[in-house]
Amino acid sequence: MPSVLAPFCVNVRLSVLPARRSEFLEVIRSDQRQTLKEEEGSLQFLVMEDVNDSNTFYFHEEYVDEAAFKAHCSAPHFQPWQDFTATSPSPFRNPIEVNTFIARGERTFVTKIERSAVTADFNEMEKYCVWVNLFPREEIEIKTAFNDCIARNKLGTDTMEPLARQYTWGEVSTTFPRKFAFFEVYDGKGGFDAHTGATHFAEWEEFASQSPSPFASDPEVFFARVI
Repeated sequence: MPSVLAPFCVNVRLSVLPARRSEFLEVIRSDQRQTLKEEEGSLQFLVMEDVNDSNTFYFHEEYVDEAAFKAHCSAPHFQPWQDFTATSPSPFRNPIEVNTFIARGERTFVTKIERSAVTADFNEMEKYCVWVNLFPREEIEIKTAFNDCIARNKLGTDTMEPLARQYTWGEVSTTFPRKFAFFEVYDGKGGFDAHTGATHFAEWEEFASQSPSPFASDPEVFFARVI
């Protein structure tokens, strides 16, 4: 079974017209199921629903490398999704956001079995997800502090939080403004609340709240549940 220390990740955000919701779910569920079953290079494919808007959805996908993701986009079971997105009038309320990045800071090799355990119902708790875009400023001291702070936050989350299931992050764009994407999974909202009360998160809050702001643009933070 393939394993990798730095998976190629895909974060997707989209909003579907209410009248197309059922069709959307049927198409994406089929793509999700066949991707995980048939693609050796696929590690993870999660579909999530926004906690406040039942027609806004998020995907988080992981592949062993970019070539595996490109192979996914050429797979026969991907075609119905392409057909759905191309229908006229558009089934979406606004343009689809797609962010790709290489995961940073994984301490162990990532496998499909390991990623499938993220949402396994060992305790029958809802999986509460955080989908984030951050835009740190370009100054070298800001970039260094940002990277160091996030690395410590991830390490603390991975090793000290029993209700944290996944903390994945990486750089989407190296052009200004630099963009970093995050995807986190917790056992219920209580798991996320515990995360925000951790010492390593307090360090992050101190960094994020400094004046002047360390961000070139406002952070984009969304909450969702795995469906």
